[in-house]
Amino acid sequence: MVIVDAQQLFPGALTAIYDALSARMSGLGDDIVQEFSRTQVSYGAARKFTWLTPISKSKALLTMDMWDEHHAAFVRNVIPFRHDKYTHQVEVRTPADVESVAALGWFEDSAAWGRKQR
Repeated sequence: MVIVDAQQLFPGALTAIYDALSARMSGLGDDIVQEFSRTQVSYGAARKFTWLTPISKSKALLTMDMWDEHHAAFVRNVIPFRHDKYTHQVEVRTPADVESVAALGWFEDSAAWGRKQR
């Protein structure tokens, strides 16, 4: 079994992106669990709700599940899985991109989906 940590998964310019997301997730409550896999970091409660996946040396894909469909200019894709699950994908290149998502309250919305709280 290969053990991956933040330093290995998010080197260089990606470190600041990971740090910004990690700080936001930590602020959502003590029930939020961070888990690293070989290709991404995920955050969950009753179920996983947010993922960060490196896609190059300077950008990552932020994926969030939410109850409802949301739109913004920076959203790359919204995938409707069923009537109560919409997966949102955002390409992030800087910590400011993470903050743009946070400003809309989407991390709280995503965490509510993960907690199974409508």
